[in-house]
Amino acid sequence: MEKKTLRCAAVFSDHMVLQREKAACIFGSGRTGSCVTAEIDGCAAQTLVRDGAWRLCLPPHKAGGPFTLTVSDGETSCRFSDVLFGEVWLAGGQSNMELELQNCKNGRAALAACANASLRFYNVSKCAVLDAAVQAEQKNRWRVSGTEACADVSAVAYFCARRLQQELQVPVGIIDCYWGGTSISCWMPEAQLRRSAAGEKYLTDFAAEVGNKTDEAYDQEMQVYNAAYQSWDARVKAARVQNPDIPWEALNQICGPCPWPQPVGRQSPFRPAGLYTTMVQRVVPYTLRGFLYYQGEQDWASCHDYGEMMWYLIDQWRTDWQEDALPFLFVQLPMYIAKEDWEKGEDGRHFCYLREQQARVSRFVQNTGLASALDCGEFDNIHPLEKQTVGERLALQALQKVYGKPLEADSPAAVSCFPEGGGLRIRFAHTAGGLRLSGACRDAFGCAFEVAGEDGRFFPAQAEVGQDSVCLSCAQVPYPVHARYAWYSYGPTPLYGGSGLPALPFRF
Repeated sequence: MEKKTLRCAAVFSDHMVLQREKAACIFGSGRTGSCVTAEIDGCAAQTLVRDGAWRLCLPPHKAGGPFTLTVSDGETSCRFSDVLFGEVWLAGGQSNMELELQNCKNGRAALAACANASLRFYNVSKCAVLDAAVQAEQKNRWRVSGTEACADVSAVAYFCARRLQQELQVPVGIIDCYWGGTSISCWMPEAQLRRSAAGEKYLTDFAAEVGNKTDEAYDQEMQVYNAAYQSWDARVKAARVQNPDIPWEALNQICGPCPWPQPVGRQSPFRPAGLYTTMVQRVVPYTLRGFLYYQGEQDWASCHDYGEMMWYLIDQWRTDWQEDALPFLFVQLPMYIAKEDWEKGEDGRHFCYLREQQARVSRFVQNTGLASALDCGEFDNIHPLEKQTVGERLALQALQKVYGKPLEADSPAAVSCFPEGGGLRIRFAHTAGGLRLSGACRDAFGCAFEVAGEDGRFFPAQAEVGQDSVCLSCAQVPYPVHARYAWYSYGPTPLYGGSGLPALPFRF
């Protein structure tokens, strides 16, 4: 029988950041019955290996370093150098969280100035199959922020972490755990999905799509797909060499649309519950301050169920990390519509409902925070390149709600609507000194403010903006009873608070 050697989980490496002021969980595998001891800066803890696995918690430690962490079972030792204590966040989601720093707006300039020994990143390997994940993660390492090290990290997470590090003056570590094109169902286990009708539907629908397809047939389909994708990607890169600022609409015309969706199969990364096992579970329960999350675009067809699904996701991750109030900060989706749909006059408003569901989660689930990206969208580009604003708005949420800084992190939000003088007055919270209009309320894509009578037919409305309210009126609707703002997938977003944050969309 092979003797099992002491190992720490792959997320532990040189240059790591451990969470300050909380018991730091260290874990791995080893020989059953052996005693494992971990020690850092004079603090130590020990435990026995049970069924080949072990887990221990080091005492809380203030921010600082560098230190050396040693883990030993008396026969084998693991030694990690340049370890810091600071703030650790897990960044999850799909492609807009995944979009790399090197590819975002002004990303090259940010990379050139990103050297910072107090800023560090760990990328969870993108693997759809568990065996591959175990193999791939053996090469993973924490990386110190620098031009070469940061090129492929999440742009949103980088800008958030940079702002936090500047404000808090302590080390900040980010665990990147995301995959473009994934639905929310990919990031929780099957048992959690089966707790709700919405989750059951994800499982049933995917199983029906796969049908009797063999793994061999799926592999062949993926070979064809990957060849098509690589060809498209090469055309895009060549076009960007010619014109680094080329807009997405022009790229689509020159290079053709991105091949999507991928084929489905039992080993697909887009299967429900898959990446929860092959990615999230690889870093549970590394001690965190909280979660950063940017996802939802892939769930447009289930937009009315999205809030419920988010509740289950938050509950699952907090349960996994054994903290029922662990902060969960997330991004409300920006404006987006495909050029093809707009030219056809087709706006199913799925993104409107997704944004509404996200706002409801932020109101009703404790210790959550919503960072609006409403004004950061791009026409015909589901992956807008403006990520610095998004990342810094997530940092604002953390600075106010987690670290207690006296800042206004929340966007203006409509809280009441009542008739006044032939119009409707909408009152707002979080106006931060006063509402204001920035830009036109109406353009080719729509009118930001609308009202309707009892018949539910909406017409463009005039908006009179006050300190903490907006009064809407329309000659075509003498007795309005319904009001809405920015209720389209893509259009103008002119209303802002004194903090410079965009008002959240609403409907009454």
